[in-house]
Amino acid sequence: MHINPRIAFFTFGVLRAPVGDPVVQGFVDRIGDVYAAADGSAGFFDRSIRDVQTWEHSWGPVIAPGCAPDGIALTQLAMTLSLWRDLESVAAFAYHGVHREALSRREDWVETGAWPSYAAWWVDGQHRPNWGEAVERIDHLHVHGSTPTAFSFRKPFDSMGAPMRMKAPRPA
Repeated sequence: MHINPRIAFFTFGVLRAPVGDPVVQGFVDRIGDVYAAADGSAGFFDRSIRDVQTWEHSWGPVIAPGCAPDGIALTQLAMTLSLWRDLESVAAFAYHGVHREALSRREDWVETGAWPSYAAWWVDGQHRPNWGEAVERIDHLHVHGSTPTAFSFRKPFDSMGAPMRMKAPRPA
């Protein structure tokens, strides 16, 4: 049972080239607008903030998931870690507005692989996840599929660990 439950949400992608390469510049150019849209979304609480000069994040050192391709540079990983009120809030942000436009161009910038592109899980309202926790969750999803430990929009669980049905997301 979670107290004041929130959704922790981790996104993961492998860029077609390291940051700084023109191949992925369109992705990089959208980061600020996408972050600003998330920050202003209904149901959004907080996120790990990246220092674009050092590539460090505010919620601890970034770690590559075990399901990432071997030998990949951290500057080729596109990852976010955030907290939301519920899964519908995340979906409303992800599939509408500026993020939807960026998502529609995903194949231009991000490799396709067997790994999940995101993982969601419930946390207590005062808990702030770190990158180690996030990679454990996405690796769990990669190996076991959706479970209460880590799940997807297609097979979500409620904060008590029971399978649930999402409501249709509405734009923020």
